[in-house]
Amino acid sequence: MILQLGSVDFCRKVQILAYIPSPDCVACDMEEGIAILDLHSNTYFSLDPVGASVWRAIEASPSTLDDLARGIAGEYDVTPEVCRPDIAGLLDDMMQHGLVRTA
Repeated sequence: MILQLGSVDFCRKVQILAYIPSPDCVACDMEEGIAILDLHSNTYFSLDPVGASVWRAIEASPSTLDDLARGIAGEYDVTPEVCRPDIAGLLDDMMQHGLVRTA
Protein backbone atom coordinates (compact mmCIF):
# COMPACT_ATOMS: atom_id res chain seq x y z
CA MET A 1 0.00 0.00 0.00
CA ILE A 2 1.40 3.43 -0.93
CA LEU A 3 0.38 6.45 1.13
CA GLN A 4 1.12 9.93 -0.18
CA LEU A 5 1.78 12.82 2.16
CA GLY A 6 2.71 15.94 0.21
CA SER A 7 5.47 14.85 -2.14
CA VAL A 8 6.76 12.05 0.08
CA ASP A 9 5.67 8.45 -0.51
CA PHE A 10 5.56 6.05 2.39
CA CYS A 11 5.46 2.30 1.94
CA ARG A 12 3.83 0.22 4.61
CA LYS A 13 4.64 -3.43 4.89
CA VAL A 14 1.60 -5.46 5.86
CA GLN A 15 2.37 -8.55 7.89
CA ILE A 16 0.08 -11.49 7.24
CA LEU A 17 -0.50 -13.43 10.43
CA ALA A 18 -0.89 -17.19 10.51
CA TYR A 19 -2.71 -18.71 13.48
CA ILE A 20 -1.86 -21.90 15.35
CA PRO A 21 -3.28 -23.52 18.50
CA SER A 22 -1.58 -22.72 21.78
CA PRO A 23 0.64 -25.58 22.98
CA ASP A 24 -1.19 -25.30 26.34
CA CYS A 25 -4.48 -26.48 24.77
CA VAL A 26 -5.90 -29.88 23.96
CA ALA A 27 -9.06 -30.41 21.94
CA CYS A 28 -11.58 -33.19 21.65
CA ASP A 29 -14.30 -33.67 19.04
CA MET A 30 -17.83 -33.65 20.37
CA GLU A 31 -21.16 -34.37 18.72
CA GLU A 32 -21.84 -30.69 17.97
CA GLY A 33 -18.36 -29.16 17.74
CA ILE A 34 -15.14 -29.28 19.74
CA ALA A 35 -14.24 -28.94 23.42
CA ILE A 36 -10.92 -27.27 24.19
CA LEU A 37 -9.13 -27.48 27.53
CA ASP A 38 -6.62 -24.78 28.39
CA LEU A 39 -4.14 -26.74 30.51
CA HIS A 40 -2.66 -23.53 31.90
CA SER A 41 -5.92 -22.21 33.38
CA ASN A 42 -7.85 -25.53 33.59
CA THR A 43 -10.70 -23.87 31.71
CA TYR A 44 -12.90 -25.63 29.16
CA PHE A 45 -14.18 -23.89 26.03
CA SER A 46 -16.54 -25.17 23.37
CA LEU A 47 -16.87 -24.34 19.70
CA ASP A 48 -19.88 -24.89 17.47
CA PRO A 49 -19.42 -26.81 14.19
CA VAL A 50 -18.19 -23.74 12.27
CA GLY A 51 -15.75 -22.82 15.04
CA ALA A 52 -14.66 -26.46 15.11
CA SER A 53 -13.84 -26.25 11.40
CA VAL A 54 -11.65 -23.22 12.10
CA TRP A 55 -9.91 -25.06 14.96
CA ARG A 56 -9.28 -28.17 12.83
CA ALA A 57 -7.79 -26.01 10.08
CA ILE A 58 -5.30 -24.30 12.40
CA GLU A 59 -4.48 -27.66 14.02
CA ALA A 60 -3.65 -29.06 10.58
CA SER A 61 -1.33 -26.19 9.60
CA PRO A 62 -0.73 -22.50 10.32
CA SER A 63 -3.57 -20.61 8.65
CA THR A 64 -4.20 -16.98 7.79
CA LEU A 65 -7.57 -15.31 8.12
CA ASP A 66 -7.96 -15.52 4.33
CA ASP A 67 -7.08 -19.24 4.36
CA LEU A 68 -9.72 -19.84 7.01
CA ALA A 69 -12.37 -17.75 5.22
CA ARG A 70 -11.80 -19.67 1.98
CA GLY A 71 -12.00 -22.99 3.85
CA ILE A 72 -15.25 -22.10 5.63
CA ALA A 73 -16.70 -20.77 2.36
CA GLY A 74 -15.90 -24.09 0.70
CA GLU A 75 -17.48 -26.07 3.53
CA TYR A 76 -20.59 -23.93 4.08
CA ASP A 77 -22.87 -21.99 1.75
CA VAL A 78 -21.22 -18.58 2.28
CA THR A 79 -18.66 -16.36 0.57
CA PRO A 80 -15.24 -15.65 2.12
CA GLU A 81 -16.17 -11.95 2.36
CA VAL A 82 -19.28 -12.73 4.41
CA CYS A 83 -17.63 -15.14 6.88
CA ARG A 84 -14.29 -13.30 7.27
CA PRO A 85 -15.53 -10.84 9.98
CA ASP A 86 -17.03 -13.67 12.06
CA ILE A 87 -13.84 -15.72 11.80
CA ALA A 88 -11.77 -12.66 12.72
CA GLY A 89 -13.95 -12.19 15.80
CA LEU A 90 -13.54 -15.84 16.76
CA LEU A 91 -9.76 -15.62 16.35
CA ASP A 92 -9.67 -12.45 18.47
CA ASP A 93 -11.69 -14.17 21.21
CA MET A 94 -9.45 -17.23 21.10
CA MET A 95 -6.34 -15.03 21.23
CA GLN A 96 -7.68 -13.17 24.28
CA HIS A 97 -8.29 -16.49 26.06
CA GLY A 98 -4.88 -17.86 25.09
CA LEU A 99 -6.23 -20.65 22.88
CA VAL A 100 -4.41 -19.59 19.72
CA ARG A 101 -1.31 -17.61 18.88
CA THR A 102 0.35 -16.33 15.76
CA ALA A 103 3.09 -18.30 14.04
